[in-house]
Amino acid sequence: MTFNEDMNRACVNIGKTSESRVKRVALAAYREINRASPVDKGTFRANWVASTDTIDRSADLSKTTKDVNEAVTAATAVITNGAKLGTTVFISNSVPYAGKLEDGYSPQAPAGVVAPTLTTIKNALEEGRL
Repeated sequence: MTFNEDMNRACVNIGKTSESRVKRVALAAYREINRASPVDKGTFRANWVASTDTIDRSADLSKTTKDVNEAVTAATAVITNGAKLGTTVFISNSVPYAGKLEDGYSPQAPAGVVAPTLTTIKNALEEGRL
């Protein structure tokens, strides 16, 4: 095998490893955000979506706790199939009161949802757990 072939193989392996890590981090962030979401009827938790390259601003206020698993499954599929190197993964929630919840409105999540999750993910990355 030539040096160029070795380098090409190494680059492909690095790309696969990096892409796998992007997916792991995005999935961990989504799961933690969803888990940390306060629940009354479940509408907020069921409206977390994942998208790639553009923010999904959809919201369905009729969703409840029974719809959470479907939301998690859909987000997992988007991340697993769409997160590639160079792709931006967005995790969003467009219910009208999402900002209030992030500002600590709910006693179930007094520090919000996204901010603490970012800290958790950052720490996991720094500690080599992700």
